[in-house]
Amino acid sequence: MEDNSGLNNKNMNKYKEFEAKIFEWLYGKHKADPTFTFSMRMRANKGSETNFFIGTEKSNYFGTTFWNVPVGFPGSASDLIDLIFRPTENGYSYFVLFHQTKNPPDNQNKYALDFIRQVKPTIKSIFKNFHESEPKVRMESFNFGPAGEFNSIDNLLTDVEAVILKFIQVVDAELDKYKTINPDFIAHRFSEKEFNSMLEKLRLRRAKYKFDEPEILPLVTKEKVEPESNKLLNQILFGPPGTGKTYNTINNALKIINEKEEKNLDWDNRKLVKAQFDKRISEGRIQFTTFHQSMSYEDFIEGIKPIEPEKDGDPVIYRNEYGLFRNLCVEASFAIAQLGETKTTEEVLDFSIMYDRYADAVQEKILNGQQVELETKSGGSVLVESISQQGNFIIKHHEGTRTYTVSKARLTKLQSAIKHLDEVNNINDQFRSIIGGSNSSAYWSVLNAIKKERQTKIVFKETRTYTQEDKKEVVLSLSKSDYKNKNAKPFVLIIDEINRGNVSQIFGELITLIEEDKRLGNDESLEVILPYSKEKFGVPPNLYIIGTMNTADRSVEAIDTALRRRFSFEEMMPRYDLEELEYDFAGSKGKVILQTINKRIEKLLDKDHQIGHSYFIKKEGEDAGEKLLTSFYKSIIPLLQEYFFGDFGKIGLILGNGFVRRKEWNKDSDSFAEFDAESAADFEDKDVFEIIDYRKPGADHSIKVKNILLTLDFQKAVQLLMRQEIG
Repeated sequence: MEDNSGLNNKNMNKYKEFEAKIFEWLYGKHKADPTFTFSMRMRANKGSETNFFIGTEKSNYFGTTFWNVPVGFPGSASDLIDLIFRPTENGYSYFVLFHQTKNPPDNQNKYALDFIRQVKPTIKSIFKNFHESEPKVRMESFNFGPAGEFNSIDNLLTDVEAVILKFIQVVDAELDKYKTINPDFIAHRFSEKEFNSMLEKLRLRRAKYKFDEPEILPLVTKEKVEPESNKLLNQILFGPPGTGKTYNTINNALKIINEKEEKNLDWDNRKLVKAQFDKRISEGRIQFTTFHQSMSYEDFIEGIKPIEPEKDGDPVIYRNEYGLFRNLCVEASFAIAQLGETKTTEEVLDFSIMYDRYADAVQEKILNGQQVELETKSGGSVLVESISQQGNFIIKHHEGTRTYTVSKARLTKLQSAIKHLDEVNNINDQFRSIIGGSNSSAYWSVLNAIKKERQTKIVFKETRTYTQEDKKEVVLSLSKSDYKNKNAKPFVLIIDEINRGNVSQIFGELITLIEEDKRLGNDESLEVILPYSKEKFGVPPNLYIIGTMNTADRSVEAIDTALRRRFSFEEMMPRYDLEELEYDFAGSKGKVILQTINKRIEKLLDKDHQIGHSYFIKKEGEDAGEKLLTSFYKSIIPLLQEYFFGDFGKIGLILGNGFVRRKEWNKDSDSFAEFDAESAADFEDKDVFEIIDYRKPGADHSIKVKNILLTLDFQKAVQLLMRQEIG
């Protein structure tokens, strides 16, 4: 028999050398640009324990992908889009492969198939040596690559270098267009977090199997996964009005999310920044609210609220509703649950899918005029009258008139608590101990029908849009340990004017729970039993809070001391270094005018009541005089009136005679009414002031006032006006 061991070892060494070189090359691109990410092998299949990529020596190929696109179907072992490498007998080759089943089992796989069909003409028109599969085969498949093979790895890399970036750019652009029309399609470039997670698993797997490859291993073993930047979980931006506190919450929130789109954002382009912020709000990643005197615990955490009846004539019912903060906690916790689904979580999601499918099937039968009967525990049957708008089953007995509602939320609790219905002896006692008062027979009938349906159908783990109720059930099923060491995507709550609400009343238990070390997943994590729902509640570690506080607001002094201890405070004062303040006006720059006013305010009052730079920022093409005049009358003068409680004497010390003048008092025509009061004479000598309004029509000197009055020294400006006899 011929001994091929030497040849096999040679081929294996060639394969491993090729794979290692490709990994080094790709990883080098990532080090140069952290947003450049790619996939690696995650499982230690027999014979491939130390491999970098999907593929085996036996199959003589390995490959990577740049997009996370969940696809799956019987017999599938590839990604939707792959960059495939093959060692040949005399050299090396590569090609790009698009590959998907023509019989997708669910919506996600249908989207994937539709996407590569739509992108195919573009790929065909741009890249050379395009090939596609025969129409009769069961897979939709096409590829492109070089016409021949390369005699060295370096030559191959030179060629693929010229192709890969253009290829990724084309697919990214097509993907963005497709997802605009089909937002439910799950597909994105691997994030840095996902990449670092794969890299860490690769390092641990290679270390476990004690693989010693000096030229490669240092790249994996010595490279540490960089921790996230030191983001503050709870922060408050505080300062005088107009200093850009709310403006900067937008930037801060996006920098906390810090995903690919944020990393590539042009932060100098405010329109793009705001558009990205609006996008994150629409995705539910950021929520914006403003505190006010009427905000309550029930609005923020949870409370009992009336629910609209399902049909006319039904009584109004009340139930516990989550507030905006607790709902955002659900979203953040659900993101953690999706990172590593526990068995309980999988069962909840699996049951949710089956419930929806069964409800849809029953609804269709009812619409077609069919009668739907469900078996009861006692051996009888009940009828499904309808499926409500909320997706609940409306059940009634034969010949009966009364109906019973079977809700998805309660049924999910039963499904989680009772694995086998055969074990239920007393359904009234057992069911009510889990879901409270309800028609146990109706709940048993629907749960039994869904469980039977589940046994006859394969449940595909499809990507779907979960309802808020689905997410609540999943989050309630999580334990403290499920939050440990989870690096989930962040969510941000922005609370504008946080000091204007009754903080201790609104936050309640949250005062303690929002602390970093008390967050779920930490060693000192805490949960409390909420008063309305009687459910355990803790704050997830991936929920960030940004507040703003106007120091000129009188409610600042009343802000809860406990809240101050839980937040990091960043002071935002007027800035005089902005280009938008550099415009010249009558010999003085906008920044100098602002600085002069603020010095006078700080002397008379304090630094917390200064005027922010936003009132003086001039937009491109805007007239400086018009800008300043508008700012003074619409913003600055009203603020000063608020600061000094209408004391025009102090306002005059800030703005000078050019804006504040003494009103004339004529004792003959403007005398007080006759009244026996000794103090009337004292008031006749009291000075009364008024604001000069240069915006009034007919003020022919207004143009000169705009050009002269707002100089650095207001007193000199007034003297100049007097000399020219304008006033």
